[in-house]
Amino acid sequence: MHDVETREAFTAEHHALLFAWIAREAIVRIGEEDAVSVIRAAVRLYGEQRGHRMALRAQQDGQPLSMASYLSYREWEVPVGEMQQTGLPWRGDLRTQVRRCCWATTWQQEGLTDYGKYYCQEIDKAVVRGFNADLIVDVKGTRTNGSRMCQFIYHGAFEGTLVHEEAQRDQEKRILPWSYHAVHLFATMRAVLQRELGSAGFAASQEVLEIFAVRFGPAMAGILAGDAGTDFDVLPEGR
Repeated sequence: MHDVETREAFTAEHHALLFAWIAREAIVRIGEEDAVSVIRAAVRLYGEQRGHRMALRAQQDGQPLSMASYLSYREWEVPVGEMQQTGLPWRGDLRTQVRRCCWATTWQQEGLTDYGKYYCQEIDKAVVRGFNADLIVDVKGTRTNGSRMCQFIYHGAFEGTLVHEEAQRDQEKRILPWSYHAVHLFATMRAVLQRELGSAGFAASQEVLEIFAVRFGPAMAGILAGDAGTDFDVLPEGR
């Protein structure tokens, strides 16, 4: 029961802090010039794996790997009000503006925007690429990288075969808990940093586990470390 409660305590805020802390530790240890390309590579791998899982669900449901499907098979959700986003159809595309984002808000409140910004430079294109490499999303700007709002164009969102809602699995099977997303992020970044930076990358990851334990308790940090061997290229059971 305690383990279940601990897993349910994870939120998008934990995910945001985890990324920024790892990025900060890597940059502090080896310098921004050498660390940033590795950090961004880790985000690309993380995003592509997320997109791949979304594609597996869509395929199992008999849905096309279209932009409409991509937009329907998102793996995460946050409480109402933590994201403020508007969308406008335009010539078959979907143009969206994000005025409030819980990742950007967390990083700003914690003074970590200079580290969190690297996540935003890669994540959206990476997830789309993992879902279907032929799809295109244009990232016109992100708040963490100096824009007034985040702006995206999802090309072809209203073209071709649309999603058949009655064929989709229930939302609770599409949405994964934040404990899973946090573990996935930690495991991927630790693996890439260690592979590319050796002992410095491993040390950065271990330092963040300690920081996480101090802030949120050893039980939550233990889940990050204990579940890091999960295969994130396959769907979790029942999902």
